[in-house]
Amino acid sequence: MDLHRSIAVVLAASLLPLGLDAPSASADGGSTQDTAVNAAPLTVPAIQQWTGGQGSLELTDESAIVVESPELRALGDQLAEELAADGLPSMPVIEGRAAAGDIGLHLEPGWGIQDDSYRMEISERVWISAGAEAGVFYGTRTLLQALRSAPEFGTLPQGRALDWPLVHGQRGQMLDIRKFFSLSYLKQQIRQMAWYKLNTFHLHLTDWNAFRIESRRFPGLASPQSYSQAELRELQDYAARYHVTIIPEIDMPGHASHIGTYRPDVAFACESMSYPSNMPWEGSGTGNWTMDVTKPETIQFATELLEEMLPLFDAPIFHIGGDEIPDVSDQLQCPELVAYQQERGYEYTADVFVEFIDTLNDVITSHGKTTEVWQWWDFNRETSIDPSRDVIVDEWLNAPDGRVAQGYPTIGTEEADLYVSPGFGTRPGQYAYFDPREVYHYEFKNDPGFLGYKLSRWADRAHEESESWFDFYARRPLATLADRTWGAPGDDVVSFLDRYDQVGDADPDAVGFGENTGMHSHVGWRAVQGRNSGQRAVDGDPYTGWEAFPESEPLLEIDLGRELDVAGIRYLPPPKGEGYPVRDYRLLASDDGTTWRSVARGRFENTAMETVVRFDPVTTRYLGLEVLSGHGPVPSAKSAVNELDVLRVRPTP
Repeated sequence: MDLHRSIAVVLAASLLPLGLDAPSASADGGSTQDTAVNAAPLTVPAIQQWTGGQGSLELTDESAIVVESPELRALGDQLAEELAADGLPSMPVIEGRAAAGDIGLHLEPGWGIQDDSYRMEISERVWISAGAEAGVFYGTRTLLQALRSAPEFGTLPQGRALDWPLVHGQRGQMLDIRKFFSLSYLKQQIRQMAWYKLNTFHLHLTDWNAFRIESRRFPGLASPQSYSQAELRELQDYAARYHVTIIPEIDMPGHASHIGTYRPDVAFACESMSYPSNMPWEGSGTGNWTMDVTKPETIQFATELLEEMLPLFDAPIFHIGGDEIPDVSDQLQCPELVAYQQERGYEYTADVFVEFIDTLNDVITSHGKTTEVWQWWDFNRETSIDPSRDVIVDEWLNAPDGRVAQGYPTIGTEEADLYVSPGFGTRPGQYAYFDPREVYHYEFKNDPGFLGYKLSRWADRAHEESESWFDFYARRPLATLADRTWGAPGDDVVSFLDRYDQVGDADPDAVGFGENTGMHSHVGWRAVQGRNSGQRAVDGDPYTGWEAFPESEPLLEIDLGRELDVAGIRYLPPPKGEGYPVRDYRLLASDDGTTWRSVARGRFENTAMETVVRFDPVTTRYLGLEVLSGHGPVPSAKSAVNELDVLRVRPTP
């Protein structure tokens, strides 16, 4: 059965009582409809189905946000703030029925078959309706992006959208807080995830080097850099505004060196479990790697810890880790583990760790919550027992299909495709580098047993790097996951990346984290340097580039195809190890491609991260980048421009 198609039929049919035709075209950033009707607005993720109308709607200072259902008042206030921050006229939020020029928010309990689905009509007004508040909220994300990416700012193409996710469970990311991230960054990520209609933020809050949650039951357990219980409350309240669920993780019994240092009595004393041999895991040589799950005091400690932590979090799921427990050869060298195995009558030592999962699962389910673990208990080892089938499994060593076939609710986070670990990989071909060109074609499924998909962002070997550095390597991956798990067909990755650039960031004022107010499309641009082609700098592919020898101060001339209002550029250097970034530069504009005027001059840092340069807005058809020096072994060494994008002018709020 094609569940995705069945959902489309049911939702489309639900439009008919309103006198609307069933949507006739898929909107993956464009439309296959007649040229006489409007193409779908550009959004990430792409709208599932769109019926184009004719003409447009402009929001003005006469427009209002009309809350047709009282439960949506807070969302209306939030939308008003967001529209104003993006340069739209300030709009009052009122209750009643939306009139011409207004934005109407409507809740219709029982409509649709998913909480995330919604419908939007753009005619003489905007009308967003859904069966649940989450759906209306996602409709407002589409509205904000459509206004941002419209050819004329503040206008919308008339038409009707019917939208729902392919993956209606978890769509999100895991963030490894071995590297401590500020509360402000976590909030920025929540807002960015909601911008892309992602709904799950898994926080890996403990590991060998740190415990990041304040514990009042166990004073001294939390690291100096940790989140207070009040901060976690604040974070979850913020996430709730954006319909993002925060799933906490306390990693046990492996990766527990910090816990073992705090409480040596709950760690294995045997060397083979404390210092796993021949394992490449970061921190495995620090001692106390594995909690001694054979001891009653360990079970008591873990139980008391969970009893304190479980009520701190709103999520119906609690993650207890469970991965990278030492190999069977290490287990067999641990006398107390072998003795416990024999005492319990288990066939294998690995059974003891399955027992631990089930013991903690009983604690978690007693609080009305579901346990989640990493795949590991049966990796390269045999067991005679398995964890309870109500435990959610994060499948990371393989595709999720096999675990689903075993009857486990499964989250796909396959390391070969869905890991983002820049401490290991910063360019294509390296371990844990997320390559959008490959992952955009990954098969995301919504079959029974598939609970969703997430990026896993690990901090191995990079704890001292900045938040901006980590963020850079996750920007395009997060958008890629969002587009595909919502239902985009996964065919043309270059068109997707162009759409991603035009949509921009949820908060473009967050300095160091994208700062994209919305880019102009690169389609139709031409770039030359003298008689040489510079097209690779403007082809929309971040993995190709134009190279120049600064000693001749080459000028990359870009014909934008027509006059555009330009507020800045974004420079993307080559990945580390694949070329040298530009250092000193000059930006120029020209009306005819012959006479140039300077608009900015400066120096790029020696980094592989993209950099946004803003300048006073200009209207121009031609833009030039003059390379004055590079970050190579000598300033005159060859430098590269992998992509040069152009920022649209953003209205002043």
